[in-house]
Amino acid sequence: MAVELTIYSIYKLTGKGSYFLLRTLRPGYSNVSQIEEDIAVSAEQTSRERMLKQISPAGFELIGELQNYPVGDTLFSVEAKSEVDIYYMETGFGHPWVVLGTASSEEEFLSELEDDEDLMRLKPVGSPIKITATFFTENDFRF
Repeated sequence: MAVELTIYSIYKLTGKGSYFLLRTLRPGYSNVSQIEEDIAVSAEQTSRERMLKQISPAGFELIGELQNYPVGDTLFSVEAKSEVDIYYMETGFGHPWVVLGTASSEEEFLSELEDDEDLMRLKPVGSPIKITATFFTENDFRF
């Protein structure tokens, strides 16, 4: 059984400097059913697309995605609708995969990242990039 998966996605509004961090859930499914997996993936993608359309009718550029738990506690809230400073880094697996999280400084972010075996397995590369993003969860929207 594949468990429910929390996905964090960073988007940039096309032609603007506005960033958005979305947290969505991919439902769990039976590992022996490709149909169930396809339905779960489609449900998460549909939810993300609906969120983006409600944020703005303009286009978005996907900056990166994390299918794991981020650094810091801020991004675990039930509802968000808030501005957050986040750090992100590309990974050795290429676009769109990133590691991301919140911290009071770049040094704290890197220290917490180094202590997280799961995130380190993603092989972060380069230097952290700090952005301010508006953070939304599916709970912030009424579909």
